[in-house]
Amino acid sequence: MIRPGRSLDRRSKENPPRKRLLVCFEGEVTESLYVNGLRKLLRGCPVHIETGRKNGEPLNLVRSAIKRARQISRGDSYDEVWCLFDVETPPHSGLAAALELADKNGIRCAISNPCFELWLVLHVVDCHRHMTSRRMEDLAEKEIVSYAGKKFSFEEVRPHIAQAWERARRLEAKHAPGSPVQLRNPSTTMWAFIESLRDNGWAVPGLSGTSD
Repeated sequence: MIRPGRSLDRRSKENPPRKRLLVCFEGEVTESLYVNGLRKLLRGCPVHIETGRKNGEPLNLVRSAIKRARQISRGDSYDEVWCLFDVETPPHSGLAAALELADKNGIRCAISNPCFELWLVLHVVDCHRHMTSRRMEDLAEKEIVSYAGKKFSFEEVRPHIAQAWERARRLEAKHAPGSPVQLRNPSTTMWAFIESLRDNGWAVPGLSGTSD
């Protein structure tokens, strides 16, 4: 709604529109803590995160993201829609269908193999060994002081986002180009999500192409 007596031109100059990202995630605890930590960190930045409902396995998650994106107000839209989910061990049965549906609908995916805890661990140390989800959670408990029962303090990992991005990129390069995500253990494309935040206006401290 436009306030009387103010032109659209003047309002747009004083308050440039923020990039809007819809982020839906599979986990009810770990991913939620991380994404909501980012939301607080991004206050005042040119990019704004809105979160969708948690909807379990990847295929339902992608379907929910598509539905949510279509329900927003007429004439408005999200600049990007993201789904964050795990491969797990053994892999989700609907993973391939979820990726195909996401691709058809322009949904971007940040996928962690075996699980999101890999991304957390990469804030602190490298990880190159094939892992089950349980072993990755054990490693998170060892390397991240605040991690326990899938809960952790975002403030502990926040200063190391650029290091996690760099480690995840290096890990990605170790896998054969074009290989199925199910075979990329360990790997996480959360680095692409962080790059998107950067490209949409967040000056990520320490990240290549940004200022501290």
